[in-house]
Amino acid sequence: MQGVGRSWLGVVAVVAVFALGAGTAQAATWTVSNPTVDEGDSGPTQVKFTLTASGLGFLGGSAQIGYASQDGTATAPSDYAATEGTATASSLLSDTASTTVTVAVNGDTTPERDETFRLVLGDGTTGTATILNDDLPHLRVSDPSVSEHDGSAVFTVSLDGAADVSVHYATADGSATAGQDYTSTRGTLNFSRSDAAKTVAVPIVDDSIHEDTESFALNLSSPTGVAAGGNDLSGTATIADDDAAPLPPPPPAAGTGTGTQTSGASAPAGGVTGSSGSSLTDTTNPQPQLSKPRSRRGTIVIAISCPATELLCRGTLTTFAEPNRHSKIRWLHSERRLGGATFVIAGGKRAFITTRISRSALKRLRRAGKVSIRSYAVVRDAAGNIGTASVAARLARVR
Repeated sequence: MQGVGRSWLGVVAVVAVFALGAGTAQAATWTVSNPTVDEGDSGPTQVKFTLTASGLGFLGGSAQIGYASQDGTATAPSDYAATEGTATASSLLSDTASTTVTVAVNGDTTPERDETFRLVLGDGTTGTATILNDDLPHLRVSDPSVSEHDGSAVFTVSLDGAADVSVHYATADGSATAGQDYTSTRGTLNFSRSDAAKTVAVPIVDDSIHEDTESFALNLSSPTGVAAGGNDLSGTATIADDDAAPLPPPPPAAGTGTGTQTSGASAPAGGVTGSSGSSLTDTTNPQPQLSKPRSRRGTIVIAISCPATELLCRGTLTTFAEPNRHSKIRWLHSERRLGGATFVIAGGKRAFITTRISRSALKRLRRAGKVSIRSYAVVRDAAGNIGTASVAARLARVR
């Protein structure tokens, strides 16, 4: 009987130990769910975070932890109602227990991207709620401006809200003609909910013909998944010509003799000779001299010298920023035309030619710091002969 009594005492002791452990708060490990909720058009919608505590012991128990909401791309109070408090999870005969925290989400009818906010626990554990946009978005097409030498006109097709969207696109002639000024392009764009924009690159034809600024369109059609109205389904690309204007015809050659040459007539061997015996025929291309470019008050200044052997030099000067793939300014990864100027210089004289840089280009050049530039001169002399010259420089800073 004494042995039986001792056995019962042992059982009672074990039960007491487990009983004391039950219901006692443990050092629990917490996890938080990542819920999603449709935004809704009006009034609050509830999103629920599930908080789970584990490590409560064989017979269960309870655990408490503080929590607070935290802005992500969604912000309180416009998108959701900020909340904070203490959560308690309890269980009986289970090592884990769960509880929920409910947060009110504000609905509206404005298309926007899917947004997120967080629920942060006192131990740093975080759960992320995603508010799904349920308003149909709108499409918009940009209006790019390019130069012929840029290679392509890039249209940006953007959405103002998250949705699965599909739309067809095709180019259409304006004053620019497909096949001559650009390459006809068509296709389909497919947007997922994470896509805010896509691009369509249309190749540009770089020719050597001087022409006016031209344009063509990119038109969108048959969109799905967007609002019925309020879409901008057409964009216009503007192509700026980068070819020098043709030079005017040269003035009549000066001379003291009476010799002449009419259009279409053949000149005698050795050229047309006046009574003084001087030759009026000049077949030598002019060779102008260009100074090193320098920057001054938003302009590029270059001195051009017309040879003393010429009556005059008439022409154009065009300046480009040379491409630099390592530049921090993406615009400078391709060659960029900075501007041009025309000039008429008497033989044996020098003139300073100023090329003014546009405000937008000047801003980029100044941000870039060191910039390599190159200037090209195309010159025609009084006899109609054409010569060229170029000069390059690396500017430490564009002023």
